[in-house]
Amino acid sequence: MSPPAASRLAFDDVVIDFAGQRLLRDGAVQALEPKAFAVLALLAGSPGQVFTREQILDRIWGHRHVTQSVLNRIMSLLRQALGEDATHPRLLRTIYGVGYRFDLPATEVTAPDPDIAADTGAAEYSDPRAVTALPDTGPRWRWLAALAAILLLAVAGLFTRQPGADSIASHSSNVPAAVPSLAVLPFADLSRRRDQGYLADGLAEEILNQLAQAPGLRVVGRASSFSFRDRHEDVPGIGRKLGVAYLLKGSVRRDGGHLRVAAQLVRADDGSQLWSQIYARELRDVFAVQEEISRQVAQALSVKLDVARFNRQQGGSTNVEAYERFLRWRGIGMRELFDFQHDRERLQLAREMVALDPHCVLCRDALAVSLNALANELGDPQAASLRSEALQVRADIATLSPDSWIAKRDRANALWRAGKRAEAITLAKQVVDGGPPSKERIWDYAYMIYAVGHLQDTISLVEQARAVEPMALFLSRDLQYDYTAARRYQDAEAEYQRGRQLEGSQAEPDYLAFFRQLASQRPGGVAELRQLHRRLIKQNQALDTPFFRELGNLLDRPEAMLARVRHELEQPIADADAYSVYVAFNVADALGDTELAVVGLRRYLQAQDGFESGGMAQYPYVAFWNAPYSGLRAHPDFKRLLRQAGVVDYWRQSGRWGDGCAPVGVDDFQCR
Repeated sequence: MSPPAASRLAFDDVVIDFAGQRLLRDGAVQALEPKAFAVLALLAGSPGQVFTREQILDRIWGHRHVTQSVLNRIMSLLRQALGEDATHPRLLRTIYGVGYRFDLPATEVTAPDPDIAADTGAAEYSDPRAVTALPDTGPRWRWLAALAAILLLAVAGLFTRQPGADSIASHSSNVPAAVPSLAVLPFADLSRRRDQGYLADGLAEEILNQLAQAPGLRVVGRASSFSFRDRHEDVPGIGRKLGVAYLLKGSVRRDGGHLRVAAQLVRADDGSQLWSQIYARELRDVFAVQEEISRQVAQALSVKLDVARFNRQQGGSTNVEAYERFLRWRGIGMRELFDFQHDRERLQLAREMVALDPHCVLCRDALAVSLNALANELGDPQAASLRSEALQVRADIATLSPDSWIAKRDRANALWRAGKRAEAITLAKQVVDGGPPSKERIWDYAYMIYAVGHLQDTISLVEQARAVEPMALFLSRDLQYDYTAARRYQDAEAEYQRGRQLEGSQAEPDYLAFFRQLASQRPGGVAELRQLHRRLIKQNQALDTPFFRELGNLLDRPEAMLARVRHELEQPIADADAYSVYVAFNVADALGDTELAVVGLRRYLQAQDGFESGGMAQYPYVAFWNAPYSGLRAHPDFKRLLRQAGVVDYWRQSGRWGDGCAPVGVDDFQCR
């Protein structure tokens, strides 16, 4: 790799010393392994240029026996060293489906740290907007440097002016432009009865989904944008928390078959208006209104958007009555109303929408989901009948729209249960790559790659989703699991503290914190453990059991806790509760008892449908990796369970071993 033109790059509190191969932040040298600095030098040496993962691996490692999970780990190390927040990246940006880019901040030059300046000479500090620091060899170089600064400043101001104005930077192909960022806030329901919230939400969400398809626009996801409903925060405050430059606000008023929609695009920094429009239409024109707003917002932000192509790919409905029912169905789920009465209501809505539009793939998917949800509430034979109908609906989707992402997702899950894990993962990745990193698209794939031990790849994927949904607690929760499995305990703790500020249940984050503390991987003593224990029993009804309550009296006596775990795991498997077995297994692991932990893992897996036959779904596989503390992964029985579960066959077939696992000779392998 050729060295960058400048020997040093400096901005804000960061200094990248290319010649000395050092990274300094706040005057302190950051510990970086050589490969990590080499990646930083490659990216920072060409700010604004996107490097694919393959290019980075080729240039730094020569692609010799290196998997992409190594690069995921390196990028996480660099973000920590640079003080980056992955949810609001300022310097190191992940370009979804492509690779990485290093952006220089468009800020004022900060004075150099006097200690560093004394060591290196303050003259070597470069303008943070310059691509490279130009040597001062005469008036001609100074003139070129000034011109470069002017051009780059024009780029920095491109998205701070009214859209449509001419710009010097817009004609410069050598200068990267910032990607505009947008959040679509929930539209207000101004109908007389205030009973059209589902329609207002659906309209805003559909516009959000359409705009998210524009490659030149970063759009924050629904869960984060809608978290500001009824919070009465000012526009700049919302913009700061979501990390966006623009906000789309709106309102919906429905009067019978008449619809009035108002939309307004504003700058997040000062609330000034960039564009607004009022649409007075018939309800049947709601789809046209969605498309018009999406196109006009895209035009105002100077990005391209193919709405027609997006609509064709989604498998939705153009029947207004079916669409209205789908919005009601989705609204119930978004409010997390999953009791028996609401499950029955959702099933009725799903049946009606399919009857109104038999070609609506999303409607059929909603029907299958509703059938299985109600089946979980009922006993046989009603449950068996509902599940059988759900399977038939899935088969209908495969026939009706085999190329839809929903059909592909279903086929991927079926392939997994049939033991064809490599094919399942390949197909599930196509679903992920075919659209924005929404929960619906990525979750099955994320569980699959986690199941086979690709932990760093899972972290990278979920971090990408978190960048779209920074306010979503479920993503924070899953990242805490992922960081813990990868033994990145400080990252898990940092994400736990960040997630404490988000809305939603803290039961699972507290569960992970409890076991991290039990394993001495977070600060605090017995008093803090007892506090977490009390919170868990109050938050999670499944933990309010004699076993877990008794543990609360033994938190200062590890041997007594292990004895209680041993007793729990000795119960007949027919009488054992699978969740209690899982909790007991976690306790044994956190306290470092490898032999007891492997007994708990075996019993938990044996209680899962399909484990003995090889047809277990991907979700219970997480137990293999959710036990990082005791050295379980090096135990011979752990290896036997991995073989029985088909994970080792996948590794050998794909050539991609799990993180920390590698072949030993022809027939053996080892994990750590």
